[in-house]
Amino acid sequence: MSSKILLKSGTNEVELLELYLDEGTGEARKRWSFGLNVAKVKKIIKEADLKNFSGRKDGSLKKTGSAKVDTSNLLVLGMFEFMGSVIPLIDLSGWLRMDKVRGENRMVLVTEFNEVTSAFLVSGVNRIHRISWEELESLQGNMARYAEGTIIGTVKLTDPARILQVLDLEQALDDLSPAKGDASLLEVEKVDEIFFQAMCADDSRSMRNLVKQALEKGGFSVDAFVNGKDLWDALLKVKEKAEAAGRPITDYLQLVVSDIEMPGMDGHAVTRKIKDDPILKDLTVFLFSSLITEELLHKGDSVGANRQYSKPQIALLVAQAWEDANAMMEAQR
Repeated sequence: MSSKILLKSGTNEVELLELYLDEGTGEARKRWSFGLNVAKVKKIIKEADLKNFSGRKDGSLKKTGSAKVDTSNLLVLGMFEFMGSVIPLIDLSGWLRMDKVRGENRMVLVTEFNEVTSAFLVSGVNRIHRISWEELESLQGNMARYAEGTIIGTVKLTDPARILQVLDLEQALDDLSPAKGDASLLEVEKVDEIFFQAMCADDSRSMRNLVKQALEKGGFSVDAFVNGKDLWDALLKVKEKAEAAGRPITDYLQLVVSDIEMPGMDGHAVTRKIKDDPILKDLTVFLFSSLITEELLHKGDSVGANRQYSKPQIALLVAQAWEDANAMMEAQR
């Protein structure tokens, strides 16, 4: 599945597919709306049209070498054939701690990000919404404590009035394959001392923790933020400090690593603002995302990102960050 609408680089916009999960029946039925970045959706399939579906028998599921999730996890409902590969079907309602997915015409969303193809069972899909990341409200208070790790934010929709909860599917896959995230971190070369300063932003808890831990292992002190707006506000404070001291910004900060899709301000918008600023433009900016397509690479280049990486490349990101920061500091001496 692909969108026909091309979003201009740095406009802070995204296209979200609205899906829903139904709980209860009859008058007690409750419909919950959720959002997912269209760029991560490869195809939408009717559950009845799945090819060669193999579900659980007696609570077990035969393992397959092509699966990149733990098939012993009860959230994996089964496996099915998709474009020559066998991929897992994941119980989205179970991961969200909701009742079993209901509906006569249930749908399957096939997704691809972090170089993993998987599928999620849902009650149905509605439509695509083109929104600004400024419309996506970060979770606050008790909601943040309850839903952090599953929902990255909410959008208010009208006609009819409803709340669209944007899913953190990176965390879902991390929950189903924690060893894979650990393996990525093991590839990062350990540095015993802290030499450089970095800031990172990612609305996904698993991705944010991965970047922070990897950079810290690689010799960076890291301030981490949950969205692009908070990152930008922190950058302005560092800029004020540098200007007040009459010193270059790179004396205080050598690296910014930003996710692309985030509430408040996306990574492309943050990068464009950094590179358009006469003081901040000297900072090295890496974009790090669960999905880096050819189109996203072009957008990142157009807003001035120095480099762009996806999750499996975390060790490469850290190694390059060290090299770039070291070269920067040497040039200032």
